[in-house]
Amino acid sequence: MKIDHIGYAVKKIEQAQSAFEKLGFRFEQPVEDRDRNIKIVFGEKDGYRLELVCPLDKKKPSPIDTYISNLGPTPYHICYQSEALEEEVRSLEKQGFKVIIEPIGAAAFGGRRVVFLMNLGLGLIEIVEL
Repeated sequence: MKIDHIGYAVKKIEQAQSAFEKLGFRFEQPVEDRDRNIKIVFGEKDGYRLELVCPLDKKKPSPIDTYISNLGPTPYHICYQSEALEEEVRSLEKQGFKVIIEPIGAAAFGGRRVVFLMNLGLGLIEIVEL
């Protein structure tokens, strides 16, 4: 699988984006994923892609609440691309990964499915369907 991006949990997306722009990152337009209560913006520099993620509505739960409340702004997942999502998931499950968010269409990827898996030795990974 090829790496797509590194996910970075932040409290305020505009503040984080500004800091990364000072490091030379260029960003796309933000995307709101109301189903997951998150706002996302992708940035790129020298072939590396970042995904900044913040809660959309602080009064509702989001998948990054634990990360930002315990650690503050932090990288929290690596996302890989896959042309055979179900096959990759089955293979990773055999290797000790556990699906924690089932495959679902994601607004940030034009409705393509993503799945999140956890491994105690590695942490969280995301796979996006090509």
